[in-house]
Amino acid sequence: MFMSCGSLRLSKPVSESSAGWPMFGRNSLHTSMIHAVSSGLEKIWKRNVGAGFGTFSPTIMGGIVFVGTLRGDVDLLDVENGDEIASKNFGGAVFASPLVSGSLMIVASSEAKENLFAYDLLTGKTVWSKRIADVEASPVLLDSALYVSTVRGDMYKFDLKTGKEIFHKEFPAPIRVSPAVGDSLCVFGSDDGYVYAISSIDGKEAWKYKTGSMVWCSASMYDSLVFVGDNSGKLLALRRNGTLAYDFQTGEKILSMPICDGSRVYFGCNDGYFYALNILNGSLLWKVRTSAPIVTSASQTKSQIIFGGLDEKLYVVDKDNGKVVQKIDLDGRVRTGPAIYEHYLAVCTDNENVFGFKMK
Repeated sequence: MFMSCGSLRLSKPVSESSAGWPMFGRNSLHTSMIHAVSSGLEKIWKRNVGAGFGTFSPTIMGGIVFVGTLRGDVDLLDVENGDEIASKNFGGAVFASPLVSGSLMIVASSEAKENLFAYDLLTGKTVWSKRIADVEASPVLLDSALYVSTVRGDMYKFDLKTGKEIFHKEFPAPIRVSPAVGDSLCVFGSDDGYVYAISSIDGKEAWKYKTGSMVWCSASMYDSLVFVGDNSGKLLALRRNGTLAYDFQTGEKILSMPICDGSRVYFGCNDGYFYALNILNGSLLWKVRTSAPIVTSASQTKSQIIFGGLDEKLYVVDKDNGKVVQKIDLDGRVRTGPAIYEHYLAVCTDNENVFGFKMK
């Protein structure tokens, strides 16, 4: 499957599966949805990679788990058994999910001479690279274009194949989140307490919404609504024109990206609860109490929500009624969201472990 002599090089293309997880949130809308049916999870492997992780999920494509580490490595693991396929260091801490499109892998990092790479997995060579301000959130891909935020307050759009800059917009405060992109909008929050929507075509500002608190929660989109949480503990549902549809107040800051399945909105909170709201009006349908903050995004199948917490557990919850189907001890705090590929799931813990599960 691979050759590794000072570079990472695969011997065959990464297969493009409809059940793959090629980026954080799975797609540019951040739906985090796989249409699989499962009764629960079976742990099948654990791999210690010797370094910590950011808060964004692994990527899984073609049977390979791609994991970025704060040491600057991207490790490739076999999704079936956790065996290391290859590893490459990119020179700076990788907080973000690697992004995989065909043979290209996009890696963004911080504190490096160059910190945005398009790397060809078949040739083992860098196709293009750039130095921009530090990146601590996952890039997004839509229609052969990359959208990348920086902690200096930049939002970039680059051509995937060539790295050509299509637009560069500057904002007054750091952007620590991954943008949601769709319906000609690119939406993201900032440390200045605003949620911004710019044109995904040319970067012109469409609207901004003042939340009153810093936004460290990535946005997601579903149908006509944008969902985002802020550091005051408020979950916002914004219409595509920037007006407020409804909000929901929790006890503490929301770092967990909200996700939706068409009838409910789901998100975790630093108050230790995981919430499900009615998508139409934001009323509470159910909540699950854990014993520690929930800071990561969740993933979802047809009938279940899967998320981890700082209580060192992975939860599998029935979407209809909020019943906990499984509570799995991981012996490490879960700061990194889970990713699903076909009938496999991978998740990381802050004691440098990556776990592999198989859906029952």
